[in-house]
Amino acid sequence: MSADLHCHTAMSDGSDSPEFVIRLAKEIGLQSLSITDHDCYSGSYGADRIGRKFGVQVINGVECSCRDVGRGHKVHILCYNCKYPDAIDYILQKANKARAEASREMISKVSKLYPITEEMVMDGVGSGGFCGKQHIMLALMKAGFAGEIFGPLFKELFSSNGGSCFVPINHNDVFETMDYLRQSGGVIVMAHPSVYGSIASLEDLIKAGIHGVEINHPRNKPQDIAVLRQAAEQHNLLVTGGTDFHGYFSEHDRLKVLGSYTTDDEQLEKLLEKSAELWKN
Repeated sequence: MSADLHCHTAMSDGSDSPEFVIRLAKEIGLQSLSITDHDCYSGSYGADRIGRKFGVQVINGVECSCRDVGRGHKVHILCYNCKYPDAIDYILQKANKARAEASREMISKVSKLYPITEEMVMDGVGSGGFCGKQHIMLALMKAGFAGEIFGPLFKELFSSNGGSCFVPINHNDVFETMDYLRQSGGVIVMAHPSVYGSIASLEDLIKAGIHGVEINHPRNKPQDIAVLRQAAEQHNLLVTGGTDFHGYFSEHDRLKVLGSYTTDDEQLEKLLEKSAELWKN
């Protein structure tokens, strides 16, 4: 195995601590990983030190949750090894404020149907403060109203297509986000282009300065992979891979196994070389 460059922890919407994920990587023989929590660096802080303890290379990262306003769909952007992480503080804080507002509204709606409170939901939230739909479901499970996180009740409450308590997040515009990411000195990669229909944004993101595209991902559609590889070759983009690990906070069974999708050694080396190049500038 080489590098799983897309992993989430309890600092955002994963179920496990950064140390648990790194220890798991060691146990399964994964040589490298990146903790890419949504819109925060909380999972990455100190993770390289833990990685050295267990003999696992940890590359710091973040996944920015965005939207292509013009096309009307979500887009996720990964960024690795920021030289100037403070450069993206504003855009991350803006993203988390929008998420918190949506979460509070969803909790309020759910509390009118079930006797749970915001405090009960927040009891299951990690120290990073990220609160999502899965945390509301966890509170409902603890209270005995659901037997699983991503079951029928989740769909009834939170389906984006008519869920009774669903509130969309007002995500940052992806091209505004790109402006900040370029200033950070990090390696910028478009995450899972098949998801959310965001492959339609690829050409404009190439023009905006992405360095790579995540091709080896469990939710990329087979019919899109050839298109993505052709674009990567044509524009000399890095090709990355990652499982999108969330632990038991994963709606998709195939995302639950750390290291099941990876970045190969050659591409990992190119990513690290690109990072070193950006840090020189």
